[in-house]
Amino acid sequence: MTNGVIGDLLRHRTRLSPDLEAVVTPTRRLTYREYNEIVNRLAHFLLQNNVQKGDRVAILSKNLHPFPVIYLAAAKIGAITVPINWRQKTDEIKYILENCTPKVLFYDGDFKQVTPLLGSLPFIQQEIRIANGEDTTGFEHLIQGYPADEPEADVEENDPALIIYTSGTTGRPKGVVCTHANVFHAVIGNLTTLDLRYRDRFLFVTPLFHISGTTFIIGALLRGITLVLNTQFHPVQIWNLIESEKITGMFSVPSMLSYMYEMVKTQDIMAPTLRMIICGGSRVPEHLISGMHEWGYQVIQVYGATEYSGSITYWMPEMGMDKCSSVGKSQYLTEMKIVDPVTGEALPPGEIGEVVCRGPLVFAGYWNNPEATEEVIRNGWYHTRDAGYMDDDGFLYVVDRLRDMIITSGEKVFPAQVESVIGQLEEVAEAAVVGVKHPVWGELARAYVVLKEGAQISEEEIIAHVRKHMADYSLHEVEFVKELPKNSMGKVMKYVLRQHANRQGA
Repeated sequence: MTNGVIGDLLRHRTRLSPDLEAVVTPTRRLTYREYNEIVNRLAHFLLQNNVQKGDRVAILSKNLHPFPVIYLAAAKIGAITVPINWRQKTDEIKYILENCTPKVLFYDGDFKQVTPLLGSLPFIQQEIRIANGEDTTGFEHLIQGYPADEPEADVEENDPALIIYTSGTTGRPKGVVCTHANVFHAVIGNLTTLDLRYRDRFLFVTPLFHISGTTFIIGALLRGITLVLNTQFHPVQIWNLIESEKITGMFSVPSMLSYMYEMVKTQDIMAPTLRMIICGGSRVPEHLISGMHEWGYQVIQVYGATEYSGSITYWMPEMGMDKCSSVGKSQYLTEMKIVDPVTGEALPPGEIGEVVCRGPLVFAGYWNNPEATEEVIRNGWYHTRDAGYMDDDGFLYVVDRLRDMIITSGEKVFPAQVESVIGQLEEVAEAAVVGVKHPVWGELARAYVVLKEGAQISEEEIIAHVRKHMADYSLHEVEFVKELPKNSMGKVMKYVLRQHANRQGA
């Protein structure tokens, strides 16, 4: 066993802190001793059911204790955990299962989209229901008779630990393979960048199937942190939970943070233990960061990628509130630079190019997809396909997805910037900007706009508003639509809009 093997970390933490609470859910509280015993029992169960090193174990589970237990049991025997996004539809889940061919599928009975798949995929040798609502007694019963001692397995740090499928805004999702060493270094990066302490109590209401969840489950072992898991977010109950469980930190997304901020402003909130709210997934509005800061709550902005085993940069209040529109600086163990997307040359501060980074967190590659891997890992650098720039102090500002960039007569247009300006209009619910091929100009920017119910505004008014704030070439035409095409994560699928635009234009 080597230091970077993540299953091993639970054994060390149990030896040091056997009676410290490890995992808390609405229906279960486990000390580290109990946690390790359940993980070991499940590891023996898997071994006796012919799950071997390198086999895949798929999980479709809410934030309940079986999730980290399955992940750690698989890690201890060298199996690869595949956490599946339960927001996906039957066809999307089927594609993922057929792509990674797991031997075992652990699933939550509440997710009805799995039911049509049960018994239909020959490579799955066992389908195990782990929860019914929040009742996990069936899962506990399954492993009861198995030994609680450490399983025998030969696991090395460069063995794969995880396959996490990306959300697929460009088509089919790809399986991101992270090794034990990737996850271990991601944890070291987090623990040495953030102010995380022994006996902290960290809340997860965001899904554990994201890379943030799977790395933090391991981070808790290394630092001796209690994971408090909850299956749903409610703006009032979340503050009650923070207070009652003495939460010191949590993960959030901007929409969640916005609801929490409204509660802070209007209710008598008392959460003296809360030191940090890490927020990411998309850009965190400055007014939320500064507003929460004024009430004494520290929001930390994170920018990351599954292909980089989680976080690439962090912005923290001590870096200066004047920099809160940035995503901060690259975390510990991470080098980052901005390069010209065509020549690959490093660009000076202030110039927009592609964000690239390197370090021991760069993933091992896409599952069974070497061509896609070669596109994004070049000379050890992970190419994020995000467009951004760094200022003179090394702070990163992310502008847009590189593939969404529109080039009009040699001028670059970044749709996210145009969408932000369109979003200032009261009548607009949401907007997405894409490039339409043009024989003379190369591409022209078209906005697909969804209006708020009952609102009225003309194409000319929207274009005039944008041109008041940005160069004239930033927006050429507007098409009003009832809704934007989105994937199961709620992200706009711009490739669908581009196909639509270019079919029309052709």
